[in-house]
Amino acid sequence: MFSDRSPELLERQSENASDADSDLEELEDDIAKLDQTVRDFIAVQRDEVVPSASSRPGLRGKGTRGPRKAAKPRGDITARLSKVNQAFLSGDYSLARDLVFEVIRINAETHQAWTTLASIFREQGDMSKSLSAMVYAAHLRPKDVNGWLRCARFALENAGEDEAGSLNTARLCYSAALRVDATNQDARLGKGLVCHKQGHLAAAISDYKVVLKHRPYDLEIVRKLAEACVDNKQADAAVPSAIAAYKRFFEHEKKKPGLEQAEAPWIDIGIYVELFASTGRYQEAIREAKALARWVLGRESESYWCAWFSDDREWDVDDERRASVPEFKSGLWSPELYGTSFPLDLRARLAIYRFRLGNEEEAMKHLCWFDPQSHLTRVFANEFPFLTFDLAEELAHRGHTPLAISYYHILRDLPGDPDATILLQLGRCHSAVGENATAEEYFLAAIDADEDNIDARIELANMYEKAREEEEALILAAEAMALREIRDQDHDNEDSHDHITGTEQPCRRTQRQAQAVPRRTDAFGKRLITRRYRPKRLAGAEKRRQEEQARAVKLAEQYEIVQDLRRKIKEGCHDLIPEWMASSKELVDDFRSIKKFYSWDKYLHFLGPKNHSQQQEAEKPQNELSQMYERLARTLAPQPSNGNGEEGSTDLDGHQGISFNNWLDLFLDYAIGLAITHRREEAYQVCEAARDSTAFRGPEHGFMIHVAWSGKLHVESDIQHADGYSLCYLYER
Repeated sequence: MFSDRSPELLERQSENASDADSDLEELEDDIAKLDQTVRDFIAVQRDEVVPSASSRPGLRGKGTRGPRKAAKPRGDITARLSKVNQAFLSGDYSLARDLVFEVIRINAETHQAWTTLASIFREQGDMSKSLSAMVYAAHLRPKDVNGWLRCARFALENAGEDEAGSLNTARLCYSAALRVDATNQDARLGKGLVCHKQGHLAAAISDYKVVLKHRPYDLEIVRKLAEACVDNKQADAAVPSAIAAYKRFFEHEKKKPGLEQAEAPWIDIGIYVELFASTGRYQEAIREAKALARWVLGRESESYWCAWFSDDREWDVDDERRASVPEFKSGLWSPELYGTSFPLDLRARLAIYRFRLGNEEEAMKHLCWFDPQSHLTRVFANEFPFLTFDLAEELAHRGHTPLAISYYHILRDLPGDPDATILLQLGRCHSAVGENATAEEYFLAAIDADEDNIDARIELANMYEKAREEEEALILAAEAMALREIRDQDHDNEDSHDHITGTEQPCRRTQRQAQAVPRRTDAFGKRLITRRYRPKRLAGAEKRRQEEQARAVKLAEQYEIVQDLRRKIKEGCHDLIPEWMASSKELVDDFRSIKKFYSWDKYLHFLGPKNHSQQQEAEKPQNELSQMYERLARTLAPQPSNGNGEEGSTDLDGHQGISFNNWLDLFLDYAIGLAITHRREEAYQVCEAARDSTAFRGPEHGFMIHVAWSGKLHVESDIQHADGYSLCYLYER
């Protein structure tokens, strides 16, 4: 019976059915919840008690499965619906809603009542309830494909803040439509697009491939398939299907007369060759790029170039190298159809692929078209930042550091926020040529742009260790280990989630300038690594002195701002409390970042990786970072002869022109402010930081710290009365 069906077809049908069944089960669960809501509503209207789903008996016997045929509405229902329509058309939505609820109370399976209710909610601006009513209406007519499609489109068009929920609803509605009609291309494509947005790339690829069987030359779908395949974790297995789709498209385009081609498909040629490169097939990428460019430019008859693999002389600006090819006839074609007509993005790709194939000489010939001083190169970098970055990276790896720096500078100067990746690479390049002071500036700038940057910390730690700045090197190593630990935990959680759900997380390539930098936080939402002032250790003495002076002036100005805000708050301007809190935090964090005010063990307590000791106990192999941390820790650890190890003690009476008494006031006021705003953990940490500081060792200091600590506990117990308090009255020295 099934002898005419291939095993692949049967397997594909089984996978599609399984996918649809899974989505249908989720949809039915949601509809069951909606059913219960409707029953509860009817029960309230009728003063009845509706049994829960668990207590209702299930279906018995082998009766006919599937939805009942909709009965024709009774006369009284029809009359009520007419009144509903009149109220709706007159704009009296409240009356229309009350009337339609009455219809639902009488018969909750009246389809028109639910569609009208959806329209009422939509006019009232309640899109969530409108969508729920639409879904329930579709549930009453489950074989109406258009009804499910309308629900899906409405969910996507009115996502609002709950984008994830809207995407999930849309996917379930598309799946319900496919359950009715598995050949519906709108539902299949819609489901694929939603899966793509959700990061379910395998499902998206499957749906795109089904649609392309019916619409093989739809370029937008081909592009979507290529994007999903490249981003997929199993790219090696997925990319061939995208390559095949693009091949079909180009073969179809080649059959068209030249006048029918709207515009040259250069962008798609770039995507196509990148598919080969993404799986390491650089030679094929070069061959396809040159062949398709030849076709677009009208020189497809020069097929002899297909056998020329060793270099790219076909696309030189002049005939000097082309003349040595026997089949080439100078003057047969316009010189402009060779070098100058070859798009720069394809030329950049050829250079990158030649570098990766080890053909450095040929790659450098292509780079003659990318003069760092040329305005055209800057325009190119703005349009293709990833290609420019890859060019710079290949140059840096092969020792062409000055040229790599020139390209990185172009990327650094592009509009947008500072890019930590580019700053990191600039630091590495300057370090490679011995310009350590400049490298330090770039590494620090990378950390400033991305507070959780691990690589910049490691590079700086290595530099500082060599420069005998072991203390700062150890701090950076500890921060890097803590960040790496939490990053590895995040990756483990993602891998575990993917294994359970069978889905992939999106890793779509976006321009670096547009990337948001994730902030690492602990279980309480607090920043894992506190932002702190990082003085330049490798700069010249004069530059360091100027920087310290500028820092002192800035802190003094910041302190005056805090004091001014404090006075205004005492006068009743309580709306300034958030601004005062933010300004106080900057000063407190700066003080806490100063090593000389803390003993060494206290200073490293919150920096060190939490599981480092456990790793040691498990005798796991150490990487270079952990080895450096251990080496520096042994070098800087207090000696037993030092007794208590309070090497951080100080005989000073102030910091940056601010007395320690005033610093303590700031600490304790800020801690109480944190307690009032329900940030208990941070408040405790600020009090502990004050207690542990060697700057606050006087008896009066300890007394005030414990008084504030007690006051903070009192504030926490009576927090409901604190909203009207001025922070400055909660603690006075």
